[in-house]
Amino acid sequence: MKTRLFAVLLLLLLFSCGQPVVFKEYKTFENVSWNRFDYLYFEFPVKAGDKLDFYLALRHHTFLPYDFLDVNITFYMPGGEMRSAEYHFELKDKDGNWKADAMGELWDIELPIREDLAFYKDGVCKVRMENKMIRTETPGIVEVGLIARKSY
Repeated sequence: MKTRLFAVLLLLLLFSCGQPVVFKEYKTFENVSWNRFDYLYFEFPVKAGDKLDFYLALRHHTFLPYDFLDVNITFYMPGGEMRSAEYHFELKDKDGNWKADAMGELWDIELPIREDLAFYKDGVCKVRMENKMIRTETPGIVEVGLIARKSY
């Protein structure tokens, strides 16, 4: 009986912890708008053998005029390899409701970018995010960030 209870408690502990955050950084837009030509850069150390899951962290205002966000994200690996992809993030569900968590007029959401990105050399990983929306300004964007968590 004690062994089963211990096993259940251990499983609950493991699942409640979630993935450990390895890196988290946000860029804030004082004018609550992300200009198309304002590229965002992030840098963090990695070790050979690391496998990480990446998320774009978005904080936006209720008055964001779009239901989506188009972004190009490029990873510059320590070994010189470059990986770039276009992302189309849906910010509202089929009923027109924000998919994010609300705090008054502000909404926070983590959008998955890549899972299990493996690193083969020690060094610094650099990430560039580029706003690919049609207009020069994307009003309603308060912060954009990058989160990296250990993969399992």
